[in-house]
Amino acid sequence: MSRQLSDEKELAIRDALKKGTSKSRIKIELKVGQTTIDRIANSLNIKAKKERFKKLKAEEKSDPTDERVLKLEARNIALKDEILRCKRAYTAAQRNNSVFEALVDELQSAVKPISPLPSAIKIKPRTNLIKESVVAILSDEHADQVVLPHQVGNLERFNFPIALRRAERYVDTIIKFTQRTLQNYNFDTLWIFANGDHTSGEIHSAVDHSTYRNSFRNSLAVGQMHSLMFRDLASHFNKVKVVYVPGNHGRRSTKKDYHGAWNNWDYLIAETAKLHCAQLENVEFCIPDAFSICVDIEGHGFHVTHGDEIKGWMGIPWYGINRKTQKLTALNASQKKKISYYIFGHFHQASTLAVLDGETIINGSWVATDPFAYEGLSVFSEPSQWLFGVNAQRGISWRLNMKLKTEREHLGPDRYAVKLTKENE
Repeated sequence: MSRQLSDEKELAIRDALKKGTSKSRIKIELKVGQTTIDRIANSLNIKAKKERFKKLKAEEKSDPTDERVLKLEARNIALKDEILRCKRAYTAAQRNNSVFEALVDELQSAVKPISPLPSAIKIKPRTNLIKESVVAILSDEHADQVVLPHQVGNLERFNFPIALRRAERYVDTIIKFTQRTLQNYNFDTLWIFANGDHTSGEIHSAVDHSTYRNSFRNSLAVGQMHSLMFRDLASHFNKVKVVYVPGNHGRRSTKKDYHGAWNNWDYLIAETAKLHCAQLENVEFCIPDAFSICVDIEGHGFHVTHGDEIKGWMGIPWYGINRKTQKLTALNASQKKKISYYIFGHFHQASTLAVLDGETIINGSWVATDPFAYEGLSVFSEPSQWLFGVNAQRGISWRLNMKLKTEREHLGPDRYAVKLTKENE
């Protein structure tokens, strides 16, 4: 049994250690074990270290008025704020994207695909045909928008039934021109560039002046309208390839989020159309999580985007468009890719601009004018969409600006009907 160390002896050991006496001499003179001496020495060292640390802290206490300290503190606060902002932005982006993707997942069980139509009977001669691909641009429909005549000087009347009638006109024009007017051509593939603003969305309180006054229902209706158009066209072409990129009206963020292309009602429209066309074997969909896409048609490069990132006012910003296309041409050339044609929507004025070795094509709108365009900009444009052919040797060989208005459109559609609920059936 070890003897308890008396207070007097422990004090003597502490004094000897503080004076610098060696442990071996203390062991002999005071007749204590090495373990006891080590324990007391360790306690003295720990206490000494703590006291030295406190002394250093007191000596090194920063001056709150020091300029360097102030800069470091400001930088620290800024970094903390930036981390918090990034976390919030990431969480919001994940939540927004997951909402649309979850909606699409739910729609898969709710949407009943439409049945394909029988292949159209072709009356063209079978020899000496010019082989090309045909491209139709589908943008800026704002199909859910409501425009009353008295709001725009009786220059336009627009609503969803009229949009359905113009959709019929769009389809009929493509079929008539490619299958009857150009009977010496063979168009194996129809490309549809659906480059945004299919809905007026939520910006500028547009949903309050829409058909269903609900962006979700508006998007389902427009998506179903697209599927009816693709079904009718699919019976006249061996392949129909639909490319969707979003516009600015469908976005759900206050400002354009370049990381959130799918956080857009145009994305829901695209997926709705795709679900309705699930049984159309010759219809393919490309819906990238991006605001633009490059595709190759007959060996020619096309850059497809909406165009809202190009700033303009009261007209087409030709300088901005030219500057953007030149930069894109250089960027693609650095990667050994040649882009000859640039496809834009957004500006609501059908036009073309020749470039060095290609062309810039700006699509029209389905709506001639609206209260903002009429009162704020005094702008009107005939509702139209571009249709053109692409030849392997010559690139774009012809183009047609399809007019969409008809005299009887106020009576509504002739054959298209959109059903959103069982009550409508």
